[in-house]
Amino acid sequence: MTSGQLPVDLWLDARDGRLFVGSYAPLRLGIGPESGLTLDDLDITVPDGLAGGLVSMARGPRFDPARPEVMLLAGHTPGTYRVVVTDRNSGSVVGETSYEVVGHWPEEEQGPAQWFSGRQPAATTGAAWGGGDPDAPQNHDVFPALGVRRVAIVFVDTASRRYTTDPVEMQAHRDRWLDEIVRGVKGPDGVIRSSAAWFREVSYGNFDLTAEAFGPVQLPGTFTDYFEESGESKGRFKGNFAQECITAADSLIDYARFDTVLLVSQSVPAAGTDPDRSAWPYASVGGRGPFTTSDGHRILGIVSMPNEWGTADDREIHESFSHELGHNLGLFDQYTPAVPGRNVGSWDIMDWDDPLPHPTLVHRMMLGWVPADWLRRLNFADGSPVDQTVTLSPVEGGAPAPGTYAGIEIRIADGYNYYLEYRNGEAPDIGDRRLPADNRVVGTDVTAPEQAPVSRPQILLLRSDGDDSGPVLGNGGVYTETDHSDPLFPTDFSISVSGIDGTKADVHIRYGVSGCPDPSIRPWPASPQRPWQSPDIEVRNARSDADPTWLNVPWLEHANTVVAQVRNRGDVNAPGVRVDFYVKDYNIGGAPEFYIGSDTRTVPVGAPVEFSTVWVPPKKGGHFCVMARIPLYVVPSALSVVERTELNNQAQSNYDRFIASTASPSTRETTSCTVTNPYRQRARVFVVAAQSNPLYRTFVEHTWLWLNAGETRRIGLMFEYAPDPDASTLPPDIALRQDDVEEYRWVSNRVSVHSQIEDPTDERHHHVGILGGAQAEVTTGRATRIDDFEVRGPRAAGTVVAVGTGDRVDGGKVIVTVDGEGTGPESYTYRTVPVRDGAFEAAVPEGWRAVRADFLPPTGSAPSAAGWVRAGGERRG
Repeated sequence: MTSGQLPVDLWLDARDGRLFVGSYAPLRLGIGPESGLTLDDLDITVPDGLAGGLVSMARGPRFDPARPEVMLLAGHTPGTYRVVVTDRNSGSVVGETSYEVVGHWPEEEQGPAQWFSGRQPAATTGAAWGGGDPDAPQNHDVFPALGVRRVAIVFVDTASRRYTTDPVEMQAHRDRWLDEIVRGVKGPDGVIRSSAAWFREVSYGNFDLTAEAFGPVQLPGTFTDYFEESGESKGRFKGNFAQECITAADSLIDYARFDTVLLVSQSVPAAGTDPDRSAWPYASVGGRGPFTTSDGHRILGIVSMPNEWGTADDREIHESFSHELGHNLGLFDQYTPAVPGRNVGSWDIMDWDDPLPHPTLVHRMMLGWVPADWLRRLNFADGSPVDQTVTLSPVEGGAPAPGTYAGIEIRIADGYNYYLEYRNGEAPDIGDRRLPADNRVVGTDVTAPEQAPVSRPQILLLRSDGDDSGPVLGNGGVYTETDHSDPLFPTDFSISVSGIDGTKADVHIRYGVSGCPDPSIRPWPASPQRPWQSPDIEVRNARSDADPTWLNVPWLEHANTVVAQVRNRGDVNAPGVRVDFYVKDYNIGGAPEFYIGSDTRTVPVGAPVEFSTVWVPPKKGGHFCVMARIPLYVVPSALSVVERTELNNQAQSNYDRFIASTASPSTRETTSCTVTNPYRQRARVFVVAAQSNPLYRTFVEHTWLWLNAGETRRIGLMFEYAPDPDASTLPPDIALRQDDVEEYRWVSNRVSVHSQIEDPTDERHHHVGILGGAQAEVTTGRATRIDDFEVRGPRAAGTVVAVGTGDRVDGGKVIVTVDGEGTGPESYTYRTVPVRDGAFEAAVPEGWRAVRADFLPPTGSAPSAAGWVRAGGERRG
């Protein structure tokens, strides 16, 4: 839209001048030359404040002073708003335009853009495990769920059918859901059950729920504007349903007080030729968002269920909601893919919720409910034979009795384990009362979670070949399997159970030396601060040698050494192990990979061995993901001896670093990441982003999108430094005092972006998997430049100054790159020298062909570079 007759025209790059809540669009300015104004003379504001939005003055990499462009950030409340341009010197209005913030997104193929600020916690959903202390459990506390989870129950309806206007009847709906979730409902057997009681029970009092009910909230569209109406995906909500409901209920709810939003929708009965329409239970895995609210940007767990749930069959609200909330806590469905005879079924609520089973031991471990000392750990990977009896207490009972354990972890290989637990449901428990078989020891086979598409659920019952008692064992039951890794010395593994008496079970485990290697490399996360990096992959170069903050960031058009640390967690040495190295685009799932080299070495048992290759990343493309993969390892001198498992043979590090300089105004750094649908069917992908520093803003081009089979798309990402202690322009949760600005100014902003994909092979498209994720570190500093860079005799010299002021920058380092042979980056030599009072100089060898300089700044300044200077004075690049 354009502003008209004032000296400054405004054009908003948005369809019909409309912006979805929390989205953004470029706002271009046409400044009349007769006005004598420049962008630096102008203030651009939204008079109605953050309800309508705000304007970012940060400048992108293609900023053109002759055709300036700023960014309009839509606010949290639908309505019509104005953007006003004021002459900073005179205070007069020199331009204005109007725009509309809308609460409904009509596009079917891709979601709106999104900006957010504030501290948004990064999701740990899909975190892999492996490595660590061999005497500690591997699956412990992966994403802890402790304390109280606060649930907002929001009743929402559509124009197709509204909730009742009778206050008594509506209160009955509220009471029914509050009873099922937190207060308790008495069943036909007289037992009082609720989701909250179940979580208290299975967490041993470590986790509880509270809930409040709101609404009804009326959405303006029809049912099919918000839900799929046909096919296998019938009842699944559309991409922006959650944000639209959150916006519609914003005036009723302080979202800062809640962690999960349960959207209870009104179903539409069949009428004439129209079929009945109802939501199917659905939940986000982990948090989704950040959602835009008047209480700031919020990452929230989302659950959608129909109000009529539990009235037509025996699937109760408290059962299904407990399953759906498990997704919010980070757990995946265990019923798909189907593996005949091995899915856990009614042994775990994440497979089948109707009998209200407890979670398996592994899920309790992941959620931080089972202390490490409750577990007996046996490590087959260390080569020691095992022949011992372990006594288990019923896992339902909490802390095991003295001399007993709640479970057994058997480490088969790094990131691949067996677990044994004794299940015995009994009063007064409300869960585990209808187990497939009571008073049994249950064995499960657990792997690290895979990226979609997954080949198996994370948790399966142990494999049985039919000549034993299988994975569920009563008194006298025996489970056996044979490890054929060494065909000359096959190793028997057996579990036998005795002494089950309702209070204990004696489990005898026997295993011999396996005689096989296990070269392995760990996938993500390297740490909570590095969620999408492998701890075993590093990218090193001359820049990271000079300044370790640039470690793992490829240096374009320079030689980089890509390193993978491989450990052999088997019990015999592994000669001739090969590691293949690949790169992909900076991505949050999928993306084609390109081979860059291999290395072959011997990996003895114990200490890690470094494998490496040299790679020169091209300038085109700019941002990369680095991968290392060990092909299935077979001992070269004994081709029948195969590694213990290949489930731990691949890792990747998806990381980049940006600096948003603070020349007035600051810069907006831009990049993009790719996402690929790996399925053979069309699928929907959600994009979830987070950041750690409240002084920054992050921009995501699409919050969700549909991808055809095998399709790859790029999603734009932008980051900017945006400190503003003025509470009138910021959401309450991130309104900063000046002291806060000082505290966070030089702290890196860690941005995490990951994608979740719905499995199109799942009947209801209910199963969600992790495609992948990427991490960016964003810092800030005064913009700098290198002046007067030249070679004088045997020395190259220059001056580093601050942009805008011309003040000399003191501190930091300059890397002088010397091209002495003209044969390319692999022959470059480097001189790293200090910067003192802005000046630097470095010796260059005789016969040099070209030199360049790169400034690595101290805290508070941004990097800069001086392009190549050729011998003879010519400049290039």
